[in-house]
Amino acid sequence: MDYSKRPGDKIEKIGELVKKSKPTISIVTPFYNGGKTLIETANGLFSQTYPYFEWIIVDDGSKDKESLKKLAELEKMDDRIRVFHKENGGPSMARDFGIEKASKDTKYVFFLDCDDIPDKTMVECLYWTLETHPDASFAYTTMVNFGDREFIWERYLTVEQQVIENLICIASMVRKEDLLEVGCFGIKEKAMYEDWNLWLKLLAKGKKPIRVDAPIFWYRTSSTGELSRAKKNNTNAMRYVNETAATIKKDVEIIQFPHECNKYATVKTYKDMVLPEYKKSKKKKILFLLTWMVVGGADLFNLELIKRLDKEKYEAIVLTTLPNDNPLRQQFEEAATELYDMSTFLETVDYINFTDYMISSRKVDAVVVSNTQYGYYMVPYLKGKYPQIPFIDYIHSIDLKDPREGFARCSMDVDKYLTGTYCCNNFTKSQLVNNYNKKTAETLYIGTDEKRYDPKKFNKNNLKEKYQLPMDKKIITFIARLSEEKRPEMFVEICKELLKVRNDVFFVIAGDGPLMNNVASVVDENFKLLGMVKETEEVYAISDVTVNCSTLEGLALTSYESLSMGVPVVSTDVGGQTELINDKVGGIVHCNIDATPEVHNKEVEEYVNEIDRVLNNLKEIKKNCRKRIEEGFTLDIMVKKFEKIIDEGIKKEENTKPIDNGYIDYNFAVETMNDAYYYYCKAYIESKFGINYEGKDKVKKKSNWSERRMKISIMLNRCYAKEDAKVILDFLRAIKRMFKELICSIKMFFKSIPAGLKLIYKLIRGNQYK
Repeated sequence: MDYSKRPGDKIEKIGELVKKSKPTISIVTPFYNGGKTLIETANGLFSQTYPYFEWIIVDDGSKDKESLKKLAELEKMDDRIRVFHKENGGPSMARDFGIEKASKDTKYVFFLDCDDIPDKTMVECLYWTLETHPDASFAYTTMVNFGDREFIWERYLTVEQQVIENLICIASMVRKEDLLEVGCFGIKEKAMYEDWNLWLKLLAKGKKPIRVDAPIFWYRTSSTGELSRAKKNNTNAMRYVNETAATIKKDVEIIQFPHECNKYATVKTYKDMVLPEYKKSKKKKILFLLTWMVVGGADLFNLELIKRLDKEKYEAIVLTTLPNDNPLRQQFEEAATELYDMSTFLETVDYINFTDYMISSRKVDAVVVSNTQYGYYMVPYLKGKYPQIPFIDYIHSIDLKDPREGFARCSMDVDKYLTGTYCCNNFTKSQLVNNYNKKTAETLYIGTDEKRYDPKKFNKNNLKEKYQLPMDKKIITFIARLSEEKRPEMFVEICKELLKVRNDVFFVIAGDGPLMNNVASVVDENFKLLGMVKETEEVYAISDVTVNCSTLEGLALTSYESLSMGVPVVSTDVGGQTELINDKVGGIVHCNIDATPEVHNKEVEEYVNEIDRVLNNLKEIKKNCRKRIEEGFTLDIMVKKFEKIIDEGIKKEENTKPIDNGYIDYNFAVETMNDAYYYYCKAYIESKFGINYEGKDKVKKKSNWSERRMKISIMLNRCYAKEDAKVILDFLRAIKRMFKELICSIKMFFKSIPAGLKLIYKLIRGNQYK
């Protein structure tokens, strides 16, 4: 996370509304001498993609003239703002005052402090998640902390833990009727944990919370803020919390994203939703339906494509469908006009409604689907409803060993609704034509950024020194994920055999993955493991040859990048590698799947021979590498071709008539993919939160001991004895560990006696035969 790229520096509206509407949400902000940060907060709100709100700012007796001046100026900027002035009473009373002043017709109240910043999609996401979960009461998001301290606050929510510490941020959206039912905040003192107390009041009434798993709220940390003052006043502040916690008699169901829907759930319609509609833009809007935003070839291609679209002619909207940490999210947010990770706030059955809404309200001109099953199976319904919109898909590779046959199978299933199918190499195209009857499939090479990957920008010797590599050796590099299909262990074999032929080489492995430990156990002093490297340009700059021995590729991004850096590639012949690599820019070795030991050894020998040949002709071959990229494999060439595809697709489909397809295909797909989605959720949640995830409808019933733990926690909090109890527990745990280790040592001692006798016996017998 780059904390310097926080929202709020300017207003970023996504378009002009067709018509205004009464507010459905009352945003309540307590204000006290907050002029320095108010404009950032305002910019964040005025940029919201969901515009139907009123902003109630309650001035809590501010004395600072400059702050009051800014507040008066702000009030004139937008007719949705209503400012009220009252005597100072603290944020709790100010918020309750704001709730009283809210319009009678608003359904929700959203709390926002005057120094915090919402991402432009925050209100939209909270509104949609509450509307699609009518049984839920309030919703909040992951919190990006900036200011005095910078960190991401995201914790798996349980009632038991919420009693012990406040896991829910103040910037939550709550059903107004539920707020009124519990008496709103109701605390008249200052520097209290009033928000924590409110969440406990709602839980005590059995009100369900929703945890939205998106980093779309920016919380300003400060040593002088209200939370800091409450911590200093902890004893008094905890009094309210403990009293309210004691009223919680039972557990409450919590909806946490990513969240599995019921296996047999079907698409619902939400007729009461109040949704905006924007006027047609002069620019063409392209909706991208993608899987996620990770550091992989397909995702980097998507990112570069969106970044390089002509911003005077096109706008991009990105929707993703599977849970992930999404390390490239910020880069996608910068490149696209709007971005929504649907897995963070919607059930999978609701993806199609949200996508439908985006197409309709944003006046989308074209849809691109890539690597997402959910995206593919929305196409029949969406194409039927929006026949004038071209639906285009892009396929990176095909693994025929996959029993589901991957995205090529999805593309074939919805082929009659697609305007065109594109892939990254001719080999994949031939597979689509011959195996999937995709007669109109076309190749659109990915290419690379020849300006970024330019050897003239780097000093090889300086980088060798940085990475502590030998100056007098040729560097042979493997840059890929360390996973089974990439065969990193085979690369180590190749290198060790190459050392038998020549001694002027050294080997670098850049990447991480499930086989990292295996690789680390077989390398020696001739290897350097770099792990995951962000500055891949530097890795190519130190290299003399890169090697790709993968069993599965479309056309590897690393091959494009290596050649652009003037570094030859010795590659497997899988996928479309032979369309880029030849003996003038490297070498090609046939990939033998399920090879016998003899065939495997022969393949290793071929790699050694090709690398040796390239090294012996290195100067001449290097000259050809960059030229190969510049002549036809740059990103700019690819983007121009893509823009032409979009323009021609829009023209081709403009007079197509609508067909009513209903939700049949999508309902069936959601049911079919339910089990797979469970495993995506399980892997994501367990790795992120370190808990044992059993999934929806698979959660074990709470044990009596779990309920007792909750009551003990409440009792300790009430007595302010939690820290003392923690010290005693830590001591008891240490004693338990020592006892376990003692038992283990005694067992090992008794096991070692016969083992020692056997060792002595074998040594004596062995020496007798020498």
